[in-house]
Amino acid sequence: MKSTILILLFLFIISCSSNDNDEYKNDQSLYENNKYKDYELFNFANNYIISNQLELALIELDKIEVLYPSSPYAKKSMLVTAYIYFLNKDYEKTRAIAEMYKNYYPGSKDIVYANYLEAMTFYVLMKKSEYSQENTDMALNKFNFILNAFPNSKYEIDILTKIKVINNNLAAEKISIAKFYLDKGNTNGALVYLLDIYSDHSSSILIEETLFLITKIYYTLEEYELAKNYASILAYNFPKSNWYKKSYNLINGLDDIIDNEKWFEKFNPIKLLREDGERNSKNSSIQPIN
Repeated sequence: MKSTILILLFLFIISCSSNDNDEYKNDQSLYENNKYKDYELFNFANNYIISNQLELALIELDKIEVLYPSSPYAKKSMLVTAYIYFLNKDYEKTRAIAEMYKNYYPGSKDIVYANYLEAMTFYVLMKKSEYSQENTDMALNKFNFILNAFPNSKYEIDILTKIKVINNNLAAEKISIAKFYLDKGNTNGALVYLLDIYSDHSSSILIEETLFLITKIYYTLEEYELAKNYASILAYNFPKSNWYKKSYNLINGLDDIIDNEKWFEKFNPIKLLREDGERNSKNSSIQPIN
């Protein structure tokens, strides 16, 4: 019964594809006259994917689902189908099939890939910092879930690379909002976003500028100890940074700063592990399932 329901749901999703695909599906002879084994159909599908004949690949995968529902290739065909829809930029169908796979095969070793596919549908829809970051937040949450639920998976390095880009994207949005508040004279509003970057996106390439702006705000508010604290973190981590030079010039008039090259050491500054990365790089490539 479970297999029957699964096949019906799968066929319903696939039936929403292109007209060409529908014409193939309506030709029952493709199913009735099939002479190939499940693994042969699966190999045909992979060859079609390699040659970018994605619609034909979907037909071969659908044959496996219909003709060999109990085959281990039927289970893998579902994920490959989701992958094809991802390549076609049909992210809604990708998510639907990935979710179906997770529901019906919760113990599968490939369930990590279903989660990875779903996360990627949000990642590729990330927008520039001046737009809504809803998809960015969703991608980050789903990637973090994979790292926690499936440690040491073969997708871990790829996910960590993409999280680096996500952190830069979110930090860019927040620092843009912070600067807007600063221009309006709302230092408290700006500080909320800057401290959020420091707390949640310290590996971002924008952390140097963020620390400078926090230092500047606290100095302006005459919170000198806090200003020296964040300036010391900037000095300890990025001693050659132009943002540190600006911070130093800003607080140079304070006691215990002048003529003391190691002034920041007594503040026990925090070591930040900033990761390298290009701010505008999206690295939207996806790993195929083996």
